[in-house]
Formats: sequence, C-alpha cells, structure tokens
Amino acid sequence: MSGFIFSLFLIAAGGYCAYRLRFFCFLHPISAIKTLWARETHGGDAAYSPFRALTVALAGTLGVGNITGVAVAILLGGSGALFWMWVSALFTMLIKYAEVYLAVITRQKRNEGGHTRYFGGPMRYLGMLRGGCVWAVLFCFLCIAASVVQGNLLQTTAAISCVVHTFDVSAVMVSAVFCIAAAWLIFGGRGRIAAFCASMIPLMSALYFVMCTVVILRCAAQVPAVFADIFENAFSLQAVGAGGGASMLLAMRHGCAKGVFTHEAGCGTAPISHAGAATSRPEKQAVLGIAEVFVDTMVLCTVTGLVLLLSGVGELPLGAEYDFQGVVLDAFRLWFGDRAAVFLSISIVFYAFAALVCWSFYGTECLSYLLSDCGEIVTKRGVAVYLSFYVLCTFIGAWADPAQLWQISDVLTMAMTALNTCGVMMLLRHVRIPICNK
Repeated sequence: MSGFIFSLFLIAAGGYCAYRLRFFCFLHPISAIKTLWARETHGGDAAYSPFRALTVALAGTLGVGNITGVAVAILLGGSGALFWMWVSALFTMLIKYAEVYLAVITRQKRNEGGHTRYFGGPMRYLGMLRGGCVWAVLFCFLCIAASVVQGNLLQTTAAISCVVHTFDVSAVMVSAVFCIAAAWLIFGGRGRIAAFCASMIPLMSALYFVMCTVVILRCAAQVPAVFADIFENAFSLQAVGAGGGASMLLAMRHGCAKGVFTHEAGCGTAPISHAGAATSRPEKQAVLGIAEVFVDTMVLCTVTGLVLLLSGVGELPLGAEYDFQGVVLDAFRLWFGDRAAVFLSISIVFYAFAALVCWSFYGTECLSYLLSDCGEIVTKRGVAVYLSFYVLCTFIGAWADPAQLWQISDVLTMAMTALNTCGVMMLLRHVRIPICNK
C-alpha cells in the first residue's frame, strides 16, 4: 500500500510542478532545446563542464536500474509496470528541472588547488525552508545510507552476479578486482570520476541502445501486440500474484518505484552533480536534467522493456523468486547467443561501476555538509573513513541478498524523494523557465 500511495504522491507532485512551470518543456519544446545552445560565460572548474556534470548524473541513474531494474519491475508488477515507469518519468521531468535549477542558484564556491569549484545540492536549497537545517540533515543521512545500499551494494551485487554467471569465475576474485578499481577511481577525486563517466557512459549507452534496437527491428511485427499488452495490464484490475493484488496496483507500485530508482527525478541526488557544472545559466543546466530523465527512462528503459517482453519475460508468473540478472541475460542470449551475454555482462559492469563511483561523490558531499562545522581536519578524516568503508562494501557485495537490497533501496528512494520533492514544491517561486528569460 505504501508503494501505491507513493505513486499517487509522485504523480500529484509532478503535475503540480508542471502546472507551476507552465508545462514549458511540453508546450514549448523548441525553446527548451534552444536553451541547450544558449551562450554563456563559463567559469570555475573548466574540467567539470555542463556535459560532464550531465554524464556524472547519468552515471548515477544509468546503472542497474535501466537493465535489471526494468526486469524487476516487469517480473513483480507485470508488463504494465513499463507504462507506469513512463508516467513517472513524464510527470517528474519538471521536478528534475526545478531541483537542478535550485541546486545551481544555491551552490557555494570553494577554492581547491587554485581553481574555483562549485558544490551544492538539496542540502543547500532545503536550507532555505523554515526549519531547513532539519530537512537538510535528514536528507544527508538518507543519501549516505542510499549511497551504500543503492549506489554500492545493489550495483556490485548485480555486476558480480552477471560476471560469475557469464564467465564462471570466482565471486571473490571479481569482488577483489572491483574493490581495487573502485579505490583507484574514488580516491582520485571528482575530476577522475567525471573523466571516467564522460568517456564510458555515452559509449556504453550507444552500444546498448543499438543492440536493443536490433532485437526490436527483428520483431517489428510483434511490437504493436507488446504495446497493447503493456497498456492493457497497466489498467487491469484482475487479481494476480501470491497476494492476490490487482494488476494495476502492482504495476503502479513497481513501475513508479523502479522508475524513480532509475531516473532519480525528485530524489535529490542528480542536483549534487549538476550543481558543480561550470555554467552561468541555471535554466540551461536544468534543461539538461530533463534530457537526463528522457534518455534514462523514455529511451533506455523502454528498449530494455521491449526486449524483455519480446523474449517472453511478460509470460512468467508475477512475484515468483527469480535471478533477475539471469533472466535478463537469458533474454538477450535468446537473440544473440552467448556473445550477447558477454556484451551485456560487460555493459552491466561498466554501468554499475559508473554508478558506484558517482554515488560515492554524492555520499561524500552529504557527509562534508554534516561535518562542515567541525573543521577542515575533521571533515577530511570523516570523508576518508566513509570512502574506506564504501570501498570495502564493494568487496562484500558478492554475499549480499539482492531481494533484501531491492526492498531497502525502495524504502530509501521513496523517503528521499518524498522529502526532497516536498521541499522543491515549496521553493518553486525561485525557479525560472527559459521562455521567461527572453
């Protein structure tokens, strides 16, 4: 029931934000697109460009959620869950716009190594509210917990499972390699993380999209029937699953929850990355946030869902115990043989690894905020302890229970989203849209 209430809350909040922001990205798409090419004065950390800020944010969203998360939503909520993932994306696009905009206008400057760099996120703009300190601290604690569960354990568990399943190697060895590589990137700082994400995310996304598109084109005649099944199950009141829940309620619950897990609109994490962009125009960076949601859910989650449904995943009984990574690998293996399993495993590893290092940055920023009044030395030591524990978690990920991790991740995601989205709605008066800046 809590998942259903959360779905209704998210749709209502998204509708409210869209109304207050005049539905501008839907009614004025050309103005929104032109904003991306608007001239501006760059400053600060030149290595952290608006594009790199976008790729770092995408690294946090384009993870296991786009592949395994879609399979979880369909296997637990039916094919209609894909429809509710679309709904969650469309209704929350302007929440993402607003939170990124607020993050950019409330960010703070720091001088590091002779460069002026920007840092911000929900912990900064939530402070504008009455009792904002409490809001900000609560968000930071939730984000740090989510970084360990959702950003680390869940990602590494899925990646290690795929590698072991495909290459028949030791989970301990894979965990050790992950741990060493994560330490090298994470302790390298934001610049190294941004460079890794900027080089890997576009390449892996393009290759994965092409592979899914090949399957869809090969089964073009069946695609209309798949879409019909998606819409039928999205609104079906037929009792399904072990608990006898209505198909529509299950689809809404898992579709919206997994949708937020993958595009993170309203969750408050992506604004932490976007706040660091060397940009002088908050509306431009905020439109990139809209593009982030579109690419993540409307494109990559959609093609993943279509491939799974064309492979027969939608015919499996809902709510059963599944090896979610194994189901995805088997679906792609059906079309491309064992070569697909190899490529998909590599894709999941890179996606998971990008999300892993990105979430370490989110957790570090939240912890730095919590320790900001304790002095620079205490802050540095606290961050070092957190990162050391974070890297260690990549090693123990092989022994974590995926089902429990998904449940904990859903709770943390819903809590963060509810907290951050309520704050964003109360701060909408500070948000400007591109058509108002002409």
